Formats: sequence, C-alpha cells, structure tokens
Amino acid sequence: MSYVDEWKAAIERTKRFNLRVPPLQRITGNWFDEKRYLEFPYVVQEALGELGPEDLVAQCLSIHYRLAPVLERWLGCPVAYTIGWIDDMSEKGMFRFNDDFIEDKLRNPVLPGKTINIHAWLTLPSMEVIDVSLATTIGKVQNRPEMYGLVISKRADDLEGMAYKPMLVGDDFLLKTGLLKSVIIF
Repeated sequence: MSYVDEWKAAIERTKRFNLRVPPLQRITGNWFDEKRYLEFPYVVQEALGELGPEDLVAQCLSIHYRLAPVLERWLGCPVAYTIGWIDDMSEKGMFRFNDDFIEDKLRNPVLPGKTINIHAWLTLPSMEVIDVSLATTIGKVQNRPEMYGLVISKRADDLEGMAYKPMLVGDDFLLKTGLLKSVIIF
C-alpha cells in the first residue's frame, strides 16, 4: 500500500478516535531540494540547539513536536506531526501498534515517567517524511556510530528497505494520553 493510502487511513483513524486532524492539502513535487538539504542541519540546530546522540535516541515524540512549527515557518507549508510505526521488513516491525493500543492509551493515559513504544515523524504535503531521530536510535541500539545524526528526509514511497506506517495524524493523541506533558519537559 502506498504512503498516500496509509496517510488517508491514518486520517480516518484519527477522526474515528475523535482526535483533531490538522489541515494538510496534498501536493505533488518536493519541498526539499539541494539548497534546503544543505540548510536543514542549521535550521534544526537553531531550533533545538546542539544535539548529541543521547538527545535523539528514543526522543522522537518530543524532538518532532518541537521541530514541526520551526519547519512550517522555514518551508512555508503545513507540517503534520505523524505517529505510527516502521515496517523494517521484519515480521514484528519497529514500534508497531494497532487500534486496540490507541484505544487503551486514550482510556488509560500514560503515567508520568513511563515510556511508550510508538514512533513519530513529520509529513509534508508532498508526502515527504522527515525523521531526525530514527537513524541515531538504530545506530545506538546496533552500536553503529556512523548512523548518529543521520536524517531521513525523502518521499515516503521512495524509501527502500523500510516503510513508514502512519497510524495517527496530529498531536492530539499526545495531549489526550498525557504524553504531551512528558514531551514538554524534555
């Protein structure tokens, strides 16, 4: 299934759980060109400060939450906070969860200090994904320092060997599950 189809399903799922859906009109083309790729590290650094691997590992919720408005201003387009999982072509997948998990977390908010096994990234109207934490997290887990600081920024359907699987669109899930309080603390 294409990312666009997964995206549409995520919007419907978000609505079904009575969560607010941010506006994002799909367009063709790419927002990232060679010039923006070169500027991107400086935009992130200016927005979030100096980040080491320890600041990125398992911090996808807070990092992308803080980065979304900065990228909106810089790119001049809506940027959608996206929650989902990664299909790494394994049987289990990375950070995989389902509708039952979403329903449970909405009924039983996350207690302060608890972790949650989901992933977040940003989606542009062109269906480009921006993920500044996944490569570093994988690098840390697999003891591969060469992956530290790498950013995934590409049209989702053009990725090879992995696929982003959006489940929810927007940050309302964070607010209603108590995760937003945890995100702001970081």
